Amino acid sequence: MMKQAGTEIHIGDRVYAPWRGERLFPAKVTFLANGTAYITYQDGETDRMPSRKLQPSNKVYLIESVSRNPRETHWSEARLLAEFLRMIGGRPLYSFIRTKLELGHFLRQARQSSSRYIHLSMHGLRRKLVLQLEEVDIEEVIELAGNLSGKIVFSSSCLTGHDAFGEAFVKGTGAEAFISPKREIRWADAALVSQLFYKKLLCDGVTPYVAYRFARKMYPNHGDLRFFK
Repeated sequence: MMKQAGTEIHIGDRVYAPWRGERLFPAKVTFLANGTAYITYQDGETDRMPSRKLQPSNKVYLIESVSRNPRETHWSEARLLAEFLRMIGGRPLYSFIRTKLELGHFLRQARQSSSRYIHLSMHGLRRKLVLQLEEVDIEEVIELAGNLSGKIVFSSSCLTGHDAFGEAFVKGTGAEAFISPKREIRWADAALVSQLFYKKLLCDGVTPYVAYRFARKMYPNHGDLRFFK
């Protein structure tokens, strides 16, 4: 990995990179050496350039499903997190879903985007995500998610921090990391710890693991938060 301007660049990161000196386009880092980054654009073209020219994405995909649709009079964890991310310069992409079909659609969008971060906000069990209208077991979640290589996934879903979900998710999707509570957690507590995590990650430019350790230290009662890699 290579550190620049408070942000670490890794092989596999999705970034924005200039194409022939013009505007920025989404790309993926394939190799790093001596301050030079080798990248591949979405159309398959390749290039190399100083790593300092790359701009890591500050987009965060927020996918939420709760018992009723959030409105102005009914705040939810992901809507509150979206406002916080805007305040610190992040680019939240919020989606409310009800079914596994919708979950697959937005996971595919997140997978194909330059964003490195996916946030899941919904009810959970040891081997399931519980959406507004359907339950999705871990095998289906893995199938819907596809290859998440280079992605950091933060789940505020209760109980998905058990090995049966967390380890299976990382193994099945290739995600760089999966962060989730092992115990049940109230949504207000989940909102606080997720803001701590993203503040440390995006504002201070630390690694996801350091951000996780910070959030756990600052808010130790958050459902036994765990980090899978």
